[in-house]
Amino acid sequence: MPSPYDAFETRCPEARAADLAKALPAQIARAQASAGLAEALAGVDPAAITDARALARLPVLRKSALVGA
Repeated sequence: MPSPYDAFETRCPEARAADLAKALPAQIARAQASAGLAEALAGVDPAAITDARALARLPVLRKSALVGA
């Protein structure tokens, strides 16, 4: 029986972290451009968000706070 997971899903932790480091800055920049997240992410340097530790330092936003945004 073939595995239900493709190679992307079964990457080693190092490859997953490298892909995350490459994708996060662009995702943060796109979030800063959105009306609902711009204020909360003001002052964040997207280039500095390249791993889970940096991502964890970003503010936590609740969905209820974004309703009026």
